[in-house]
Amino acid sequence: MTTAKKPSSRTRRRKVSAQDVLEYMGPEYGPVEWHSRYTPAEELVYTILSQHTSDLNSGRAFNNLMKTFGTIEGVADASAEDIEEAIRRGGLARQKAPRIKQVLAQIRDEIGGFDLSFLAEMPLEEAKAWLKRLNGIGPKTAAIILCFSLGMPAMPVDTHIYRVSQRLGLIGPKVNAEKAHDILEPMVAPEDVFPFHMYLIRHGRQVCKAQRPRCGECLMGWGCPTKPKMERAAVADARKKAKRKPAAKKRKAS
Repeated sequence: MTTAKKPSSRTRRRKVSAQDVLEYMGPEYGPVEWHSRYTPAEELVYTILSQHTSDLNSGRAFNNLMKTFGTIEGVADASAEDIEEAIRRGGLARQKAPRIKQVLAQIRDEIGGFDLSFLAEMPLEEAKAWLKRLNGIGPKTAAIILCFSLGMPAMPVDTHIYRVSQRLGLIGPKVNAEKAHDILEPMVAPEDVFPFHMYLIRHGRQVCKAQRPRCGECLMGWGCPTKPKMERAAVADARKKAKRKPAAKKRKAS
């Protein structure tokens, strides 16, 4: 890890802000560049496949789905049973196959095809609302489609972002993941939404982990309200483990 600049004594007395995330994590995690990975309809299907599974498995399932049927039109024309077989390696195929079939049918009924590029011409909130009318499409999936496929300043909130933003105090402890989208997104300028999103994800994966966060390496430790609690918990856990070791050695000797 690179060494971030040390905050002043005045900085250490204040709360972490969204601008601090950009200022401190930008040099640490490097510049991020947006590029479209899938068409909006493909992104929608991929997002359904990614739910409750790993990126590796969802990627394999999506690749096999497209290899099997060729296009989104081919997926939409396939039976739910054939879709299920194609995505089996991704997990929860029996639940996800009919969802994919249903939402693609709804899109085709709405616009006569699967070209959702028109969403990029709409105001952000209208584009979100259009997507959320589709069955099973919530704020996170809508934001993922608009952000990753169309480059719009929508803020997807995954488990990493939700955890890190709560620990840093960017959102309150009682704010749910759905509401977090609306709170975090306007905290930064539209052009900064994507890097803000990526920095929080990287920080959550590398430092502010769900279990045993690496608080000693955290760039935001100077203002993180959760750090003292995490450090106390780590000390208490270490003491418990230390107490168990002599007992284990005694049993082994007997």
